[in-house]
Parts: sequence; structure tokens; C-alpha cells
Amino acid sequence: MMEDALKGVKILEVGTMTPGKFTGFLLAGWGAESLRIERPSGPQEPVIGDEDLTLNRGKRSIALNLREPRGRDILLRLAADADVFMESYRPGTTARLGIDAQAVRALNPRIVYCSLSGFGQTGPDRLRAAYDLNQQAETGFSLALAGDRTPMAPDTYIADSISGLMAAFAISAALRQREVTGEGATIDLGIQESLFALMAVSHGTLRTSAPALELRAAYGIFEAANNTSLSLGVARKASADALFERLGRPDLADEGLLRGAPGAAARAFLTEALRAKSARDWITELAPLDIEIAPVNSPEAAFDNPQLIERAMAFETSHPIAGALRQIGIPGVDARQLAPAPVAGADTDAVLGELDYDPAEIVELKTAGVI
Repeated sequence: MMEDALKGVKILEVGTMTPGKFTGFLLAGWGAESLRIERPSGPQEPVIGDEDLTLNRGKRSIALNLREPRGRDILLRLAADADVFMESYRPGTTARLGIDAQAVRALNPRIVYCSLSGFGQTGPDRLRAAYDLNQQAETGFSLALAGDRTPMAPDTYIADSISGLMAAFAISAALRQREVTGEGATIDLGIQESLFALMAVSHGTLRTSAPALELRAAYGIFEAANNTSLSLGVARKASADALFERLGRPDLADEGLLRGAPGAAARAFLTEALRAKSARDWITELAPLDIEIAPVNSPEAAFDNPQLIERAMAFETSHPIAGALRQIGIPGVDARQLAPAPVAGADTDAVLGELDYDPAEIVELKTAGVI
């Protein structure tokens, strides 16, 4: 089973950034044992946020005060037996804490040490503060998504998501390399560069004199009846012929494949014609003709997509604190097998016990604020 592809791989996750959590979540889905290092929060009612409910599934959690020498020492003991050290601090933080790549790999040369930060460990912007919104705007992603409209703040964190995916890919590649060489690796990734890499499929070679990308006439988002919208992805002659034949204007089929002004008449026709029925009715009518058409769903509605449900990408789970949930899975594996996300520090005592700390020592570490 692919759920066991990374079975036996031990990962330490240090830092609170979303991309690092997503990296660990993906790797846990493929069978890795991921242990999150959290900050001690003191005695209080256990709480867990929506992000952690998803991205910490399948993980364990230990609370360590890394500013305390004994907290750092516990982490280094864990690192000595780990396969991956995933950190998502601002550059320079791990060196101040004594847990940078040099320190960790001196103890464990086989470990894969991955740093994921906003801009990477080098370059003039390496210490700049930035969030997902800033990264989308600066890389050109916001304008590319907006097309001819004014860019808006997005409702999803694509920079965080793709950088977590890039890190999981890089870590998996480094683990494969280790099988060949016996040596670990140090990986340095930036959120900005990870997002910019996605632009390669549309803007991969700079052409300063090229016009802005213009969509084909029958390729875009269209309004339908009853306040619904649909997406048409007609970019083949066969689907263009089928679409315009069905709509009674076969003479516009070739024009429907043209971009910009040459396709204006076909675009105007579709804009008007598709308002006659609801998106659902158009999909029922046109999808059987092998025409590329889909609804414009909200993220909430996508959870009801039968294809995503069948592929174990949208499913129901239960959490001991949060109760019944509907959550998103991981492509290629069945993420329903992942344990519910733990509250921060839930496994502290158990993990320290595995390091041969006795109960009295654990109590003293808690009293001293180390855990």
C-alpha cells in the first residue's frame, strides 16, 4: 500500500508556519512518523484550531521550550535518531537556538535537514517579513489569476500550500539520494521561489514584447441562469464543434477557438446563450458531448463532489475535541487512516519516556518550564 511508502521514516517538525505543517501532513499521509515540536502553553483547557485539525492529522506532538538549554538538548536527542528535521523559522533563528543544520547534522550525518522560510536562507530579502498574500502579489501570481480584473486578496493560501508540497517533494528526493550515498542533505527552500516556480507553465520564458495572455473565446467563466456560473474549457476543435452545433451556431465553432478580438463574436454569443439555463442544466446537457464544462463551486460545495468523495479526497472524520468533521485528503493515499490531530504537547510524556526519562524527571522538567 502506498500509505506505507515512507513507513519507518521519522520526522521532526519545528516551527509554527503553515507550510511546514503541510509538509509534515503530506509525508505522514505517505506513512512517515511525524513529531511536532510545540511551545509549552501551561495548564489550560485543551484547544485546537481549524488549521491544526487538518494539517496535524497523523502526527504526535511534544511541547518543548527551545530557549531552555534542556529543551534544546531533548530536541537534539530526538534528532540523533530522526531521518528528517523540518524547520520553518525565519533565517538565523535555528542558529540562535543551537539547532541549525550544522549542529543537527554533526550529531546525525544521515539526517535530511530542510529549512523552509519566506525567501530562503540567502539573498537580500531573506529576513523580510511576508505572508502568503505578499508572495502571491510579488511573484505576479495575483495579476495572473485576476486576468483583466482588479487583483483581490485571495481566500486560499496557495503560496503556503505549494511551498509545503515542494518541501515534501524535496525531502522525498533527498531520502532517495540517501539510499544511494548513505549521506543526508541540507535543503534550503523559500515560499516565494516555490510559488514563482508555478508560473513556469504559463510565463516560463520572459518575452518582454509579448501581449498579455488572452483566453480563447470558449474558454472561461460564464454566467448562467438562477445566479449560477459555469466554467468552459473548450480548447479542442472537436469540443468547439460539439458546443456550437448544440447551441445552434456551428458557424462560430472555429472562431470559438480564437483568442482576443478575433474571437469576440463567439464570446459574445456564448455570454448571452449560456444565461438561458442554470449551470447544472448546461452540465447535464453538454458534458455527455465530451465538452469541457464544470460548475463554479464554493470550497464548501466541493466537499459534496462525488468524484472527490469516491477518491477519498473529501470524507467525514471524528475528533475527540472538535467532534464530527468533514476534511480534505491527500492524493494517492487514503488519508482516512490518519489519526486525529493531537492537541499541542499531547505526547510529551510518552516521547520523553521513550527517551528514558523517568516520571520524576518529567515532573521536574514541567515545573522548570522546559516542557
